[in-house]
Amino acid sequence: MTDVPDQQLVWLTTAVTSGFSYPFLLNALLAIASLHMATCRPESQQYWQTRATELQSLALQGFNSMEKQVDESNCVVILLFSALVGTHLLGDRSRVRALSSSSEYLDHLVSCVSLMRNVRSLVLKHHTTFLLQSSVRALMITRNPQPPYDGVPSECRQLTALITESDLGLSSIEAYETAIDRLFWLFDITEVPSKPHTTPRSVFGWPVQLHDGYMALLNQRRPEALIILAYYGVVLHFYRNAWCIGDSGASLIRAIDAQLGSYWSRWLQWPMSMIASS
Repeated sequence: MTDVPDQQLVWLTTAVTSGFSYPFLLNALLAIASLHMATCRPESQQYWQTRATELQSLALQGFNSMEKQVDESNCVVILLFSALVGTHLLGDRSRVRALSSSSEYLDHLVSCVSLMRNVRSLVLKHHTTFLLQSSVRALMITRNPQPPYDGVPSECRQLTALITESDLGLSSIEAYETAIDRLFWLFDITEVPSKPHTTPRSVFGWPVQLHDGYMALLNQRRPEALIILAYYGVVLHFYRNAWCIGDSGASLIRAIDAQLGSYWSRWLQWPMSMIASS
């Protein structure tokens, strides 16, 4: 999940200890461990994949049956659970193998983004201050660069022109500008494309900060929303050595390219070149 020692300690101690009080969290931990084994042990992949699916189902059943009032007594557990479920959905290769088209793959990735984004509405919106003082504090701490974000590739900055050159309403402009700002922030803290990564740490920092306006446009498959998502695919691509991400970024970019067609191709030149050259 992470290569930062303090964050590793959260998963090894707080998550496991909490799992004994909240079985759905323990099942989610065991599910992600089984999914990892399915990736690492191809000779017994089917066995571990089946265990992962069974444990994930138990985890979701347990979570869905609990009282959904989020407060300081359970927000730590729900934060950990949400992170595990999002990682599991993205890393579950059996789901991807069952998809038959680029459109279905795009639907799958949008579902992943939507699920990760739900962390904000469930937990972060009202409990960030508490979490920053809690046992999961290490998961919440990250570098927080400010605009103009010196680490953003120049090719990525063309996204601002995408918005100014499109015929959009004020609410759409605001939604896109916020999503782009958070994407620039992500490029800055991850140092993509100059630095590849082997664990998924930080890569989910963009989805959890997305607002309702952008998600609504993404769910409508608006071209501008999809192009912004394709640039997030570049970040995912530079996390491809993380076992739970793999080729998700490249597949996402190709799916969006197939969905949009030639009219929008100039906006996808850089993402497409990134997956072609590495």
